[in-house]
Amino acid sequence: MRMGFIFTGVFWGVVLILIGLGVIINVVFGIKIPIFRTIFALSLIYLGIQMLTGISFWSKSKKSAVFEEKAIEVITAADKYDVVFGKGEIDLSGIELKDQNVRVDINTIFGGSVIKIDPAIPTKIVASSAFGGAHLPDGNVVAFGQYTYKTENFKSAEKHLLIHAAVVFGGIEFVAKQ
Repeated sequence: MRMGFIFTGVFWGVVLILIGLGVIINVVFGIKIPIFRTIFALSLIYLGIQMLTGISFWSKSKKSAVFEEKAIEVITAADKYDVVFGKGEIDLSGIELKDQNVRVDINTIFGGSVIKIDPAIPTKIVASSAFGGAHLPDGNVVAFGQYTYKTENFKSAEKHLLIHAAVVFGGIEFVAKQ
């Protein structure tokens, strides 16, 4: 887990501003706000969400959609793509299988994802879901558990696209792009 944000000037600047505002409100209006408890609670919430998702909310990534709607066109595969509290459209139809298999991990948490695949590319999709829904091209839906889908031209001995998709409290839909 990266904790770099806590050691930045932005973090400590915000902490000092909140402490200053708390002191002013206490002196001028006589209202006592538990500043340190509030800052501590907000820090714990931030760290908890960061641990669950592995995503920092302060850095923008081309591979993730956090609290936003984003369209991602994939030409060269990256390790994983994440959609958290948002909507993501991930187009995998342009991936080229050159010398080896290509693995792509897609995680959707409290959000929605539409994954476009090319039926001409040999593809294996391993979809797992907990309190969500994964809609696969063959019409099957996974609400709890895991399901494996393979395109008609898939052969495990030949190079192929392997997609591991996980959804928690959200939805993933796989569509064939023509």
